[in-house]
Amino acid sequence: MLSIKKISAVLILTLVIANSFAQQKKINKPFQFHSINNVGLLEGQAGSSFQLQTINGAQYKSWFIGIGVGLDYYRFRTIPLFMDARKEFGKGTNKIFVYADAGINFYWKRDKDAKQFYADDKFENGFYGEVGAGYKLKLNPKLSLFFSGGYSYKKIVEEGSYYNYYLPPGIFFIDPLPGYGGQSKIRYNLNRLAMKAGIEF
Repeated sequence: MLSIKKISAVLILTLVIANSFAQQKKINKPFQFHSINNVGLLEGQAGSSFQLQTINGAQYKSWFIGIGVGLDYYRFRTIPLFMDARKEFGKGTNKIFVYADAGINFYWKRDKDAKQFYADDKFENGFYGEVGAGYKLKLNPKLSLFFSGGYSYKKIVEEGSYYNYYLPPGIFFIDPLPGYGGQSKIRYNLNRLAMKAGIEF
């Protein structure tokens, strides 16, 4: 379970890093600080849901490296914390880009989350990753609009007793212990398509 203290710590860490990059920009002009903020739609076997992300980092020529944090409502509510790397292509004002993200999903409990276990049900944080491509439209020297699409992966592990034998598509048991009332685990391998739009400044 993700507490308010942990969420606050993640947000404070992101702001501190963002401020560090901003200070670096003043000292080393080739590096430019950027903040990318987007909203997206996730589509997969578990249905449709939305995501929000903010990514802060530094760009050197056509490369960008940053740290991102978001809100992901696909199947379970989670807060992904991740590294983001981007590469732009083209000599014009507008650019085509590719990106890759890798990090951790922090589970944030909701009462309406469907549980598979009757007792001792708990969740473990899991891997988050995404790769894709997009188009960046420069509106003015300080503001850009972008659209992107890609493949997103979300992993969450659920553990508990008295497991349910009915499982939705895309998940399977791992390390089940035999016997009535034994502890078992379910690994959710959630594959999604991600469509996003956002602004960069």
